[in-house]
Formats: sequence, structure tokens, C-alpha cells
Amino acid sequence: MRKDKVISNYGEWSDFELSTLAGRVVVAMNDSSAQTHFPSPDPELEVLEGLASDFIAKHEVASQRGSALQISQKNESRAALLAGLRRLAHYVNGIAEGRTSLLLSTGLVLVSAAKRLVAPGVTERIRLRDGALRGQMRLDFQAVKGAWEYEVNVGESVLGDPDMEWTRTFGTTSSRGNILTDLTAGVIYHVRVRARNGRGIGDWSEPVSLLAR
Repeated sequence: MRKDKVISNYGEWSDFELSTLAGRVVVAMNDSSAQTHFPSPDPELEVLEGLASDFIAKHEVASQRGSALQISQKNESRAALLAGLRRLAHYVNGIAEGRTSLLLSTGLVLVSAAKRLVAPGVTERIRLRDGALRGQMRLDFQAVKGAWEYEVNVGESVLGDPDMEWTRTFGTTSSRGNILTDLTAGVIYHVRVRARNGRGIGDWSEPVSLLAR
């Protein structure tokens, strides 16, 4: 009988997916239950936390129209994190010996779970409205079945000018209560969303727009 195991190579995952996974694994491995069953992780938890936080920080900078240097630093950090996750997966698979509950307790992804996934559908019911403070907007949309996270594109245009440019991108795991900040009054902001999971990326939603106040 085939034993379950976790994925060891996340090289094909997007930066957004890898960032979400890294944060989840760090939280899971720090849980008392995981520490009981995996007392001597490879790499050590402090090292893993450092790899994860470094990549998450550099990915956030690079995704906001980062410079060539910032993107290069992010890529180097990504490679280091992937190597750390590969070592951790080998350690976890060896200790768990196919016990699904133990494998899942690490935050890593089962090989069988990834195979069952299909690329997510189009994100729908996008809603953009004024935020609680000036210079903010709130973004909500319908959650997509099977999605692990969402990529949000934000564009800008001005009244009377048909040209619009997508100026920033960010990732989120929540379909509700996403806050756009540092907006300029009088500028029209456009938003589109697409879902991601381990099997692929969904198509972009139809964009919605709102005049910042």
C-alpha cells in the first residue's frame, strides 16, 4: 500500500504561493504537537523562520515594482527557502512514515492533495468601496473553491483620460476586508483579481473601478 508523503520540491510554485506556504509551515512547526513529533527538524526552527521571513520580506518589496537588485535578492532568498523546505520535507517524511495526520501537522502539502487539485475558476462578485479612512478602499469578492490565495492587480487612471496602467500587485488569502491604502483623491483606481492553488492560476476577473475620495 502506498504511503502518503509531503511534497519536497516547491520550485514550480509562484512567489505568492511560496510566501503563503512558508508562513503556514513556520506556524505549524512551532505548534507543541509538531514539536513533540518532530523534535529535531532539519533545518532547525530558527533557521527555517529566518529563511521564511527573509523571503516574505524581499518578495513583498520586489512585487511592488522592485528594482533589478531587489528582484535578484528575492530570487536568491527564494532559492535558499526552497532548499530549506526540501530538507524539512525529507526529514518529515522520514519521521512520519506515511502517517497522514503527522504529515498534515507540519503545514506542508501532501503529494496526493496536490494531484487532486484543479486550477481555480474565475473570481467573481468583485466589490470596491470607500474605506473607513481617507485614501483607503475596501476590496471584497466571492471566494473561489480550491483557491489557496489570490493575486490582486491595482491600476490607476484619471477622469477624461482613457489610458490606465496596472501599477501594483499584492497577494491575499482572504476574500473579504482587503484594504487598499495610500490612494490619491481624484484618481480612479481599477482592481482585478485571480485565484491560485498548487495546480495553477485562474483567469483574471473583470476589473472594477472607483474614484478615490
